[in-house]
Amino acid sequence: MKILVYGTGGVGGYLASKLWNAGHSVVCIARGSHLAAMKQNGLTLKGPEGDLVVKATFLDSPDGHPPFDLIIISVKSFDTHEAALRCRTVTGEQTAVLTIQNGVENEALLGSILGDGRIIGGVAYIFSTIEGPGVIRHHQGVTRFRIGEMDGNLSPRVKALERTFLDAGIGCDAVGAMIKILWEKFIFLAALAGTTAHSRTSIGRILEDPSLHEMLSRAVHETAEVGRAAAIDAFEGIEARAEANFGKMPAESTSSMYYDLTHGKRIEIDALSGAVVRLARSFPVDVPTHELIYRSLKSYAAPVPVPPSP
Repeated sequence: MKILVYGTGGVGGYLASKLWNAGHSVVCIARGSHLAAMKQNGLTLKGPEGDLVVKATFLDSPDGHPPFDLIIISVKSFDTHEAALRCRTVTGEQTAVLTIQNGVENEALLGSILGDGRIIGGVAYIFSTIEGPGVIRHHQGVTRFRIGEMDGNLSPRVKALERTFLDAGIGCDAVGAMIKILWEKFIFLAALAGTTAHSRTSIGRILEDPSLHEMLSRAVHETAEVGRAAAIDAFEGIEARAEANFGKMPAESTSSMYYDLTHGKRIEIDALSGAVVRLARSFPVDVPTHELIYRSLKSYAAPVPVPPSP
């Protein structure tokens, strides 16, 4: 299979490595020092199963390639529009586009540019990060992907993609209720990311602090209420499940948004708390916690200025 991985970070780099190792033709899109290191030395995946050096094709643009069988979009949400535009020339009649990103709005945006019928939704349950330029670290723990059609059908192509992932050693489930699953992660992640970034602290400290714990709980409930008002699902018991999941996390855990914020990077606040605030306007749902989080962090959603060359 000819596969394009657009965004070779923790998730994209992991998938690219496993699919390449399974014998697929893989092209990876990246930029900066990460791209330079991969061009020179390949992509190194470090993890519980040992190290793997990947000699795929590493580029900053897919321009000039013939259409791919599968395009995996795994960029930050604010890069989705650019990624979709870049992928138009390499999207053929039979190309499937799998998006594995944060938020619940990327699928519609990609569909508006590449065609709704090509989009497959995906959710990743994995702890995998860029350890350094050209190096992905896959940490111990649950590793699973759930993929599905946006119309809820359990289609042959999704079942085939599930088999492709499983044959490559990637834990994967093809599912029918993809929108619900996207929202379930969104409810959990918007609260975790927003609260850890707003407070600049870990989940352990948040759970120990009554006011921050209350903020976290309210953030979960507000997003769930928006999903209920939008008739996504009843999300029965999701607040209790989220609370239980937070309690199981290592005390030092934070979020990728916390990491980006504390390392001077652009953050995905518009795709998380910002999206909760926008979506709530269509329904009689108040989301004061996410409004507070969004106001406090929205200035960090702008691109980080690049210092001029000396």
